[in-house]
Amino acid sequence: MRALVKYMLAALAGLMVVIQGVAAQEPVRIVRAAFEPESILLGDHFELVVEVEAASDSYEVALPLLDEGLAEGRIELVEDVAAERTTPNAEGYRLRKSYRLRSFEPATYGFDSLAVAYTDGTKIDTLFWNGRLTVEVQDIPIDTARQTIYDIKQPLDAPLLVDEFRGYLWGLVLLGAVVASLVWLVVRALRRSRGTQEAVELPKEAPHIVAIRSLLVLDSQKLWQNGRYKEYYTRLMDILRSYLDGRFGVGAMEMTTDQIVEAFKQLPLSDKQRRELGTLLGESDLVKFAKHIPTAETNEAAYYTVYYFVEESKEVAEQVVSEGEQSVEGIIVKEKMEEDKQDADQNEK
Repeated sequence: MRALVKYMLAALAGLMVVIQGVAAQEPVRIVRAAFEPESILLGDHFELVVEVEAASDSYEVALPLLDEGLAEGRIELVEDVAAERTTPNAEGYRLRKSYRLRSFEPATYGFDSLAVAYTDGTKIDTLFWNGRLTVEVQDIPIDTARQTIYDIKQPLDAPLLVDEFRGYLWGLVLLGAVVASLVWLVVRALRRSRGTQEAVELPKEAPHIVAIRSLLVLDSQKLWQNGRYKEYYTRLMDILRSYLDGRFGVGAMEMTTDQIVEAFKQLPLSDKQRRELGTLLGESDLVKFAKHIPTAETNEAAYYTVYYFVEESKEVAEQVVSEGEQSVEGIIVKEKMEEDKQDADQNEK
């Protein structure tokens, strides 16, 4: 019997030597794979640690990739920690990889295998950890000796007391006053807007009245007399363009000089009016864009060209005018002409 035992021990020792020799011949081997710790409480973090050793730097190792669906989603991957590399000897290296996990379902989870791939640049091979990996997730224990568990009770019906809302009473009064004030202001505004809408709208001024008033304002500014020729002709042409738009519906404010002259052909104007207005527009372009300096006579003539054009082409209601009766615009222009004549006589003296 002793001889048989000795024989079996010798055979087992030989087998171990053979296994170690085969393991030593493996260029890459899984040194360790385990859960740390192997028993945790519900929701606690734990780690899966994998250590791989390569015999030479010529071997590249691909560690396992864990997804979030581990154990059919009952184990969650919290963090994939970067691998740590060490050199236990001069020839090879060791990799240590950890995966931080957690689970909210109590159970004992087991894994039969773990695969690690490696390559030497010419071929790819796979190693398997055949040891069983287990981790136990325990439910949080309840100490029934110290804590008694009771059924959930429904809320009690308590009577409403005045003291509970007395502090809010003044706030409600103030809020009601604010709401009443807002309603009064809105009603007052609506009444005013309704009265404004029902009021009689003032008639729109005729285009020739607007033009004459603008001409009088332009004359009072004495622009060309102070050497501001470009500004004078710009204002004068704006008055003319605005009148053409209001009187004949010609969008002259957005037209060029050539377009306005072409539009004159479609308007009920005399040849003299077309010729004088065309000359005035050309003179204005020279002043505004070519820095042309016109004479005083030219500036006065430009002013009266626009004025008489407005007077001759204006559209007014027919009314009986007695002999000797003149329009307000005519009286103002006549006075202006007399003032200009007096200024010219004084200059000659």
